[in-house]
Amino acid sequence: MTDAPTDSLDGESLPSAADKLIYADIEPPESGRIVPIGSGVHWLRMPLLGELGHINLWLIEHAGGFVAVDTGMATSEGKEVWNSLREPLLKDLPLQLIVVTHLHPDHVGLAAWLQEQFDVPVWMSSKSEDQVRDVLTPKSKDEISTRIAFLQSHGVANTPTLTGSLIGEKFRDIVSGVPVVDRHPQDGDEVVWGGVRWQFLEVGGHAAGHLCLHAPELKILISGDQVLPTISPNISLHETRLDANPLSSYLGSLDRLAQLDSQTLVLPSHGRPFYGLRPRAMDLRNHHFLQLDRLRAACAQPLTAERAITVMFARTLRGFHWFLAIGEAIAHLEYLAAVGRVKRCVGDDGRVHFLAE
Repeated sequence: MTDAPTDSLDGESLPSAADKLIYADIEPPESGRIVPIGSGVHWLRMPLLGELGHINLWLIEHAGGFVAVDTGMATSEGKEVWNSLREPLLKDLPLQLIVVTHLHPDHVGLAAWLQEQFDVPVWMSSKSEDQVRDVLTPKSKDEISTRIAFLQSHGVANTPTLTGSLIGEKFRDIVSGVPVVDRHPQDGDEVVWGGVRWQFLEVGGHAAGHLCLHAPELKILISGDQVLPTISPNISLHETRLDANPLSSYLGSLDRLAQLDSQTLVLPSHGRPFYGLRPRAMDLRNHHFLQLDRLRAACAQPLTAERAITVMFARTLRGFHWFLAIGEAIAHLEYLAAVGRVKRCVGDDGRVHFLAE
């Protein structure tokens, strides 16, 4: 075990050893250009605000056009990229369908706008649609109070600085609306696009209803945010509790994805396409077990989620990063309690703390 915490928030470096992953010999496309990956799949990069800097979108040839997997944020830069593709690409090979992997703004942000612009159907899981609709709905005073009370129960004192995150204000700024969803793919559903069989895999932990797309014959996995080559996706638990144990769901998904063919080419939402799905999944899994061991050791004394942040993360966190961190701390502590490695205790003041037995 290392002495210092290893960060795992979105945008933080968590690379595998150089000999574990082999990156596809394809240079990332410039913004607004597409690069063929092979077998009818093309790579499009979209600029993002913040540390991530970009999102990878994937265009799959089908019916004389493209199926687009994810959309980018609803920003002027994102719209500019799509508008730049109208001539001649999308005129000759029009959008046929948009598939959204999950609810986060860089993935769903332009879905409603693209649907309006190109008159195309949109698919996403029913859980994703419900969450998008919920976050885009302004919150009542009672709902905000419930969210604040949840954080306070985990030791958070300075809740006013988190108001924007709690009410979904930032989300609404970069999402174009709720698209009309024509189909809710479920785990195990199959489709044929461009003569290629694709399977939907629903994987939890990072986001309820997150979909990956797997083409077994091509040995290609469009992994969304579930498996990324150099960072770990945020695994958070908040008061909505669509998944009471997201870390357990995430670890289970890694075990499942690690069973795919060892020669699978992973097309992630951030970073470069790579081979090495199994070792990458195991590195992500081991990272979380390292965090769990560190937290359990800290639970020799009663530990709140708010205090657990300094155990898990090496840098000082502020704003939305701090909001992600408290959610991740809660998820890890609740996992430890669920598997019986610590005891979850609620004091007379309503504060939750965790204690190693």
